[in-house]
Amino acid sequence: MRDLLVAGGHPGRVWWLWAGSPSVWGGNAVQVTSLGDGVLAVLGAWGAVRGVRAPRAAAPAFAAVGACALVVRLPPSWLLAQPWTGPWAGPGPHTLARFTDLAGLLLGVLLLGCAFAARRPRAAGAVPPSRTAAALLLFSAGLLAVWEAVRAEDYGGAAYRGALLGNRSTTLTLLAVPRPWWAAALVLLALLAGIACAARARAGRALGTAAGAMLLAWGLVRLSVALRQERFDGALSGTPRLQLSLASTLAYVLAGLAVLALLRTPAREGAASPAPLTPPAR
Repeated sequence: MRDLLVAGGHPGRVWWLWAGSPSVWGGNAVQVTSLGDGVLAVLGAWGAVRGVRAPRAAAPAFAAVGACALVVRLPPSWLLAQPWTGPWAGPGPHTLARFTDLAGLLLGVLLLGCAFAARRPRAAGAVPPSRTAAALLLFSAGLLAVWEAVRAEDYGGAAYRGALLGNRSTTLTLLAVPRPWWAAALVLLALLAGIACAARARAGRALGTAAGAMLLAWGLVRLSVALRQERFDGALSGTPRLQLSLASTLAYVLAGLAVLALLRTPAREGAASPAPLTPPAR
């Protein structure tokens, strides 16, 4: 809400900063939140619903949300310690961002601890995760890894390391997650989730859901920027790299949607199995 007020009540201005493509209008103050906050809000709501509906089976969901919280909150923890962030943001927003970042890190550790303490074997009759989702996750991890390797070669080692950890020229909001960091974390998460789903592991569904949400967010950001810059208009006559980039963007969106649909929690998972019917005594 604070960032929306700063943006004059225009959600589009907030979104373009999240997407790394800010509008000409600069706003009245520095924006605090980033795309990671939106993804964490959605995953947090999902984890809370899982905890209420099926508390005995919620440990994997808590672990997935906790891991995503650490991924999103780690970069701001060192970026906000840089000397340029204080004068850039001002004392009020900077303090708010530091407290928010610290709370996110503590919440991530707490959720991982709760998940470890409450882990249980899979309940009898639980539906294993889809292997189609596993294939999509592994494909997406490989595709994203290839593109990041290409970008690392384009930037050069030193420049890519700077972009991976974040710097003044790439930080648009106080809680921003560097795009190479997001991509690297998503590759690892999608790879782990894909392996877990392929092995029909109990944690596969939750890890896959978290990876699917991050993958969908990544794809939507890239798609919105491509549409804004009208890259699709000249796609057919463009370079092969442009065509592959746009095709990959669409693949991220479709794969994220498909993974979330395939790993949707069955209605009766976590519920007690009904007692078998016995014929009445004669």
